[in-house]
Amino acid sequence: MTWEYSEDNLIEQTAIDLFFNRLGWDTLLAYNKEGFGEGSTLGRLNKKEVVLKKIFFEKLKQFNPNLPEQAYNQAYEKLIEESITKSLAEINYEKHQLLRNGIPVQLPSPPGEVPGVRIVTLRVFDFDNADNNNFLAVRQLWIQGKSNRERRPDIIGFVNGIPLLFIELKAAHRKLENAYNDNFTDYKDVIPKLFYYNAFVLLSNGIESRIGSVTGKYQHFHEWKRITEEDEGIVALDRIIVGVCEKKRFLDLFENFILFDNSLGKVVKLIARNHQFIGVNKAIENIQHKEQLYKLGKISLEEKQKLGVFWHTQGSGKSYSMVFFCQKIHHKFTGSYTFLIVTDRNELDTQIYGTFSGVGAVPQVKAGAKDSLKANSGKHLRELLSSEHRYLFTLIHKFNFEEEITKRDNIIVISDEAHRTQGGNLAMNLRNALPNASFIGFTGTPLFKDDEITKRIFGDYVSRYDFKRSVDDGATVPLYYENRGEYLGLKNPVINEQIRAVIDAESEDLDSDQRSRVEQLFAREYPILTAKKRLDAIAKDAVWHFCNRGYKGKGMFIALDKLTAVRMYDLITHHWKLTVEQLEKEVSKGKYGDQELLEKSRELQWIKETEICVVVSSEQNEIQKFQKWNLDIEPHREKMNTQDLETRFKDEDDPFRFVIVCAMWITGFDVPTLSTLYLDKPLKSHTLMQAIARANRISEGKNNGLIVDYIETYTALLDALAIYGSGGEDGEGGGGEKPEPPVKPKEELIKQLEEAIEATETFLQDEVNFDLEELIKADGLHKLAAMEKAVNAVYTNDETKRKFQVLAREVFKKYKALQPDKVLNQYATRKNAIDVIYTAIEDNIESADVADIMRKIQNVVDESIENMVAEPLPSPAGRGAGGEGIDLSGLDFDLLEQYFLKTKNKNAAVQSLKDKVEKQLKRMVERNPLTVDYYKRYQEIIEEYNRGKDEVIIKETFRKLIELVNSYSEEEADTKREGLTDEQKAIFDILRHGKKLEEKEKNEIKKISIELLEELKQEKLKVEQWADKSVTAAAVFNTVSKTLFETLPYPTYQIDDIDLKTNLVYEHLKHQYFGGGMSIYGQY
Repeated sequence: MTWEYSEDNLIEQTAIDLFFNRLGWDTLLAYNKEGFGEGSTLGRLNKKEVVLKKIFFEKLKQFNPNLPEQAYNQAYEKLIEESITKSLAEINYEKHQLLRNGIPVQLPSPPGEVPGVRIVTLRVFDFDNADNNNFLAVRQLWIQGKSNRERRPDIIGFVNGIPLLFIELKAAHRKLENAYNDNFTDYKDVIPKLFYYNAFVLLSNGIESRIGSVTGKYQHFHEWKRITEEDEGIVALDRIIVGVCEKKRFLDLFENFILFDNSLGKVVKLIARNHQFIGVNKAIENIQHKEQLYKLGKISLEEKQKLGVFWHTQGSGKSYSMVFFCQKIHHKFTGSYTFLIVTDRNELDTQIYGTFSGVGAVPQVKAGAKDSLKANSGKHLRELLSSEHRYLFTLIHKFNFEEEITKRDNIIVISDEAHRTQGGNLAMNLRNALPNASFIGFTGTPLFKDDEITKRIFGDYVSRYDFKRSVDDGATVPLYYENRGEYLGLKNPVINEQIRAVIDAESEDLDSDQRSRVEQLFAREYPILTAKKRLDAIAKDAVWHFCNRGYKGKGMFIALDKLTAVRMYDLITHHWKLTVEQLEKEVSKGKYGDQELLEKSRELQWIKETEICVVVSSEQNEIQKFQKWNLDIEPHREKMNTQDLETRFKDEDDPFRFVIVCAMWITGFDVPTLSTLYLDKPLKSHTLMQAIARANRISEGKNNGLIVDYIETYTALLDALAIYGSGGEDGEGGGGEKPEPPVKPKEELIKQLEEAIEATETFLQDEVNFDLEELIKADGLHKLAAMEKAVNAVYTNDETKRKFQVLAREVFKKYKALQPDKVLNQYATRKNAIDVIYTAIEDNIESADVADIMRKIQNVVDESIENMVAEPLPSPAGRGAGGEGIDLSGLDFDLLEQYFLKTKNKNAAVQSLKDKVEKQLKRMVERNPLTVDYYKRYQEIIEEYNRGKDEVIIKETFRKLIELVNSYSEEEADTKREGLTDEQKAIFDILRHGKKLEEKEKNEIKKISIELLEELKQEKLKVEQWADKSVTAAAVFNTVSKTLFETLPYPTYQIDDIDLKTNLVYEHLKHQYFGGGMSIYGQY
């Protein structure tokens, strides 16, 4: 890689130039240039400090003048206070509250007032004037963390001395996920203090950039696609740095667009996505603009009350956008606003309330409770509206009264799925009850051209984020369509628009006149659609398809009506049973080889465990209605009424994997792992879009959603998508072209698989000089030789290995997404060839032929390294599983050297030795943090190895690795000489580190190490998860502190030394002793 294209020059320098020239941040390169002390550039006293105290105090005094010095000192101490019992996420939440809302300190009452204490809250940032704050981007700052390990992040962004921004950069040719897996996760473990204060984590390789939080998994890091809704920037690096770090935007994001959700029992930090940030701000600017026009007399009160329509497609986080919208208005606007969130479905009401309560905006109380903010009747709604609350939630149906309730003008009504809740008498009652309220509509589906009522009530769009854009941005996964009705040769009747409109799911609760109209219109088609032969063919196909897919997400079958849903259940369970029987026969008859047998057995287990349920709404006389058709609703109704089926279906690990519905769960129901939707009901417009959007949520391992159509909905789907993709407007920009539908036929998937395979083949050919055809076409011994050659080629260095793994995983993902399609047969040989190389590298060697190959390459290395494990030592305590200790004296270096010089596959041999040495070193550092120097030396060797590919470097790497192993064998010998076990030696090393000890003192320290450990292991360290329990954790800390204070020899150890050693020993115990008698060293 030339300097011109390197990470340091092209990416890091470009990023820092953007900060300095475009955004006006101060910038600094700290690498090997930083001095320490109060007068130094950053004012840090040592590498452990992550808050820049000098800048922090300067700004604190500027924003909070004329306070006694103790106020500033108290604020600083409170901010940097640590908790030994809280998780990183909990600490991050606490620091965020202090930084956003101010740091409260206690001061004595001013002279002349009654003596006592007053609380003063000190502002850390000036949110209203961004330029009043100090913005500093520092490159390559050394930070010291656990066990004195050091790390050097690419860029840290400090605002008023607080490290709010962490940026990890990779070279343009490197996979961005590496920045997360290799660097960010390691930094969180090693230098967690840096992330106590962190607001945003940015990852970029210049071409791809993502933003996320300290708690986020990689798939939850999202791209920042636009600087504003109109400005897309030049490349991803530009978009994310300018889009996020422009001073005013940065502070706005920090203050108003971060949430902490506690609904899953642990803290999850959420950062607004790009479209949420832009959309919410546009909606708020619209409110401010209308307020100004009204004050100037340019618009009427009625016009001012129309706050617009916020259309963000399903799956793009609309509920959280509502929270961001409300929270920002509460935080930035004067006046006590009340937000009334109105829906028309119970499940939507519950879901939205759950979102607001999860982030702490409203209390987590059950509906119907005295202090509930959810209206449970018209009377309760009137009571709630008569007093002031920040938030209220109701179904539109609760407005069953006509009187005016309040003339307040600081009420904002948020109408969810606005197209459904704005018409009719109930909506009129709502407006009469709150004549001066303002109205904003949130919707996941667009307004149609003829939807004049919605426009009349809410006004025009304030933000649009359509289906296609959300897929392009990666906010949702793409959807693919397969017409299996056509494949099965089903003779479906033509369902005209009139029928489609009346049978649509939104009209589920029809009155008797409407019902008879449906029956009259549908008299001829209904018997055809519900004929047993047709339903049986669909049931059989759906079972086959569901059981043979690649990504085993959840499935939803949408049936024509309630009766058909229960009939489908009976038919599907019948075919399910036949599938199980067939598979059991095949498995027991020995039809499969070893590997296939394991796979089929796992598949059989999964199918047998899977539970199928019907979810339909109840109605009067339903028992008789179903009995007339010889159907029994009771077992289904009992399950619906006695189990929380909704929570079970949302749980990825719950065996309830297939649900049959007709109208329920089609809207307002998010299940990220739902990947396949089986459609056998004519739907139209809004409902059709909401139904298919059930399958577009992002989930780990999910490449796309699939719509399997049995009723030929494609025409209706394209009609809806034409509107859905462009907000109900035809051919913007002239030409009258139809927008590209975001739901695509499966041919697109086939094309993507072809591209993924070709990319992998090209990489092998161009970058590591291996032709995949050589492996495909070879047979017998030649195939083995080709496999050996392929593995060796991929092992050119760590980067080529990682790149191949990433490309191969993409092939497997696309291949899986197409299963069980027969088209895969033509790709199987190329995919299998890639798979066998990948399997060998991943070390998941199951087939005998691969094992032979790898054994050939690795045998000598493996055996030599494994000789490090000596005989069990006398003391069972303090050793690994099975009482083994590491002893390197048995390593036969000569044999290794001879083998290495002879072998053709030097890359694979180095990789093998490297992996084994790394494993041993990691284990060594875990067991004794003060052996970290060996690990640093190892990393330096590997960095050098990764910079070159020629044979000289490979040989040199091998020699250096062997030297390293030799040197740390002395460390092992030292442990034996001291007569200590590994775990005792770890404490001993912590206590003696940095001290010159006399022999007598050395023996004292040895005795302290042994006795302290024994005392703690007797009781305190045996408590299950002791480190998470504040009382036990404090007891452990106090025991360490008391013991060291009383026994460490004075004057060799001063008070400061004892404090430092106490913290180091405690940290070591916290990470290596898990409680319940288990530790990294084994049982105790």
